[in-house]
Amino acid sequence: MRDILGISLGTRLVGLAVVRKSELVDFRVRKFYDAWSEEKRNEIIHAIERTAKKHEIKRIVVKTPKPHHCSPNITDLTNDIIALGERHNIRVIVCTIATILRKDRENNLRNKQSLIQWIICRHPDHKQLARLYAKEQQNNAPYYIKLFEAIACTEL
Repeated sequence: MRDILGISLGTRLVGLAVVRKSELVDFRVRKFYDAWSEEKRNEIIHAIERTAKKHEIKRIVVKTPKPHHCSPNITDLTNDIIALGERHNIRVIVCTIATILRKDRENNLRNKQSLIQWIICRHPDHKQLARLYAKEQQNNAPYYIKLFEAIACTEL
């Protein structure tokens, strides 16, 4: 059984995607716009923990920014997710977008745009993914990219 939670981690936006038996069953972007605080940190971890429990997750794959771009807050969140995994006996893998792109060289994934198009083709039953991508292309500030990164995490 393959129950995976993919997470694209941020301090304001967190992408979450759940795959069960190779089928994408849940995906969303969670917003946490308040100023950084311990309460916000706990709220993000609690949202991740609720999702993991609801879907009986066996593995979590977390996409973080490149190490030299990680704020202390992202590092703290990553460590909290690792601790969550240890408490619930869930394997946790931490990666970057470069790791995801390298893993799938045979699909000719060179950048986030080619990754998103590959995800849309890989999940044709989820027609809203194509609509969200079209919407993302019109956004001045990236929003749904977190969603697509979370889905990509489930492929590792």
